[in-house]
Amino acid sequence: MEQIYQMEYRGLNLFDEISTVELAIDEQGQTIHIFDTGQVVSPIFNFDVSAYELSEGFYKMADILRHKRILTNYQQGSDWTLSEWLITNNAYFYVPKQRIKKYVQGSIIEIVDRAKEQFLFEEYVQRI
Repeated sequence: MEQIYQMEYRGLNLFDEISTVELAIDEQGQTIHIFDTGQVVSPIFNFDVSAYELSEGFYKMADILRHKRILTNYQQGSDWTLSEWLITNNAYFYVPKQRIKKYVQGSIIEIVDRAKEQFLFEEYVQRI
């Protein structure tokens, strides 16, 4: 993770209050690291299928990043759909209570053993 740049995103949390999410974007690794203590874009648990899924807040944020051509491999003239953009990128969600979730190729998994996960953003790991 040599070239990571950071930015903030503001959106509505679960209580319809405006909150800020911190993003660390690794263009080379096609990865977004999301520090989300306000639960603005964190995955939600779907009890019907007993699995985590991406939240509406995340889709809104991802669509903004896609339109700004962030994590699109700088391909000129390519109009990616949101689905294509999501599949080609990974996301790590750093949320309260020492929890980290990873979105990769359409699935969300909870990282239990941090020592085995080599692509974590240490600054966010230390803060949760």
